[in-house]
Amino acid sequence: MRIGLYGGTFDPIHTGHLIVIENAINYMNLDKVIILPSSNPPHKKHKKKTATNIRVEMVAEAIKDNDKIILSTYESTDQTVRYTHETIRYFKNYFPEDEIFYILGEDSFLTIDTWRNYEDILDENIIVFTRSNIDSNSELVKKVGIIKKDNPNIFLINNLNINISSTLIRGLVKDEKSIKYLVSDGVKYIIEKRGLYV
Repeated sequence: MRIGLYGGTFDPIHTGHLIVIENAINYMNLDKVIILPSSNPPHKKHKKKTATNIRVEMVAEAIKDNDKIILSTYESTDQTVRYTHETIRYFKNYFPEDEIFYILGEDSFLTIDTWRNYEDILDENIIVFTRSNIDSNSELVKKVGIIKKDNPNIFLINNLNINISSTLIRGLVKDEKSIKYLVSDGVKYIIEKRGLYV
């Protein structure tokens, strides 16, 4: 099988995240994607986050009708900082016969050389989603070109210019604006029921 790993804080999970997953499945012929909400991501250790159990609840609600997306609590069972290279190694050991692909966005990839053991990550299959049309002169394309000399298994996918972010959604909720269609109805219900982001 071909399995994608997609980590994040998902505070909240939104339509943009789900489009990334669907595009990864379609373009890379993935059999499933494991989504990994992180309780304590290394690059956001000092940022205020919604309680992990609530973020996990929102993810579970958002993906409940898609049997190709699997929720894993590997990065959210406690407050331990889980590093990406450890997560990839864990799932490669768990699925030794399968091909693992790590999915991340353009912004994350551009700063990947600040991640712990990033050289190990760059040896893996990596799917990078761009925020807009791929420009052959962009910093992203240049960086991928350099890395692909050592690892041809880095794949760039245009994400259809979907500019939805968790920050945008939190801001809209705080300003009492509609988030309809930006998140699933179930996630919207959880946000309203729990009074999140006000």
